[in-house]
Amino acid sequence: MNKLNMILAAFICFSGISISSFAQTDSLLPAREMTVRAGLPNFYKKLKAGKPVKIAFLGGSITRAGNGYRDQLLKSIREQNPSNTITEIMAAVSGTGSDFGACRVDDHVIRHHPDLLFVEFAVNDNKMLMKLVRETMEGIVRKTWKANAATDICFIYTFSSENLSTLQKGLFPPSVSAMEAVAGHYGIPSIHMGLTVVDEISKGRMLIMGKKDETDSRPLFSYDGVHPLPETGHRVYTSVLLKNLGRLATSGKAGKHRLRIPLEAKNWSDAGMLSLGKNVQFSGHWATTDSVTKGKEYYSLLPQVYVTNDTNAVIIATFNGTRFGMADIMGPGTAAVEITIDNQPPKIIDRFDAFSTYYRLNFFIIPGLSPGKHTAKIRLVKGRLNKAGILKTRNNNIKDWSPYKNEVLYAGALLY
Repeated sequence: MNKLNMILAAFICFSGISISSFAQTDSLLPAREMTVRAGLPNFYKKLKAGKPVKIAFLGGSITRAGNGYRDQLLKSIREQNPSNTITEIMAAVSGTGSDFGACRVDDHVIRHHPDLLFVEFAVNDNKMLMKLVRETMEGIVRKTWKANAATDICFIYTFSSENLSTLQKGLFPPSVSAMEAVAGHYGIPSIHMGLTVVDEISKGRMLIMGKKDETDSRPLFSYDGVHPLPETGHRVYTSVLLKNLGRLATSGKAGKHRLRIPLEAKNWSDAGMLSLGKNVQFSGHWATTDSVTKGKEYYSLLPQVYVTNDTNAVIIATFNGTRFGMADIMGPGTAAVEITIDNQPPKIIDRFDAFSTYYRLNFFIIPGLSPGKHTAKIRLVKGRLNKAGILKTRNNNIKDWSPYKNEVLYAGALLY
């Protein structure tokens, strides 16, 4: 990015006005810890009045983490506001980004009527095209405000080792730059929780990653360069959030948020998630189960799934839209799935990977369909995967191979 563009981008980012004209350039914006924009006036008005408030967290594993910034932040807010009833809406799903977030925000967040929504997908959106990030994040915003224009939204950004060099140059990485385009367009405040960590690492006072038993006296941010440790990385994240939320507590004017002209014409405000029971036809042998959901972190988000081990069993779905997908469960006993849309050649999507040593909520989405009505068929594919070879790529030490011999499909919900 040339010097003129950097100056213009910095002015637009800092002033909080729309950056629609920059949305298509995919430029990296100057890194800044916090941009106030329109603040969080509705949330803080209710909080200061002693009224009950609901705080929602939509994100990935960094937000999901127990005793991480989410738990630490809630604890602090409750301690500072003992007369308020503060309810948490926990809607973080490990290993997922803003595309899945846009599909599930209605069911997992909006229907619970939050007063404040934190959105955290910076790390998990690292591999997505900037245009797609803008489309999905804008979809989350527009869906939220269409349902309740008084809901305040705050974008919060984390980082991983692959972003370190970019942040050290004073620039936001692509995912965050794309999100800032949406934040600027709609006047949404944003906080980058990781810039203090980057500074500590750059000055040699913190290690970005390392092993638990290393003798280096410097604190570890994480073991893997991605997931902060509760007592170090998450502590810094929390302190940054609290400091900047204090500034947002006195910013902006309470009232309904305005839905401006879309930044991206193909934003995901039409995305959604549908339960399977009433919206599809089942052919062959299917059963319902909670054996891979009950007791899991995602149980409240997807308590029951449909399961089959029969390759002749089919789910048939008729839908309107330009994308199609499914929320499902991946783990030791899953295999692959075949998707046939209309008369197109079938697509086979593996539902087992190197992380499938446990069961987790996951998803896939097939984009780029022509507008209009479509029919999709979903079926199990067996005998395709070398599970031992896949697991070996992460040096997984498997002692009991019996769960991996199964080849089943756990179907949870349709995505569109």
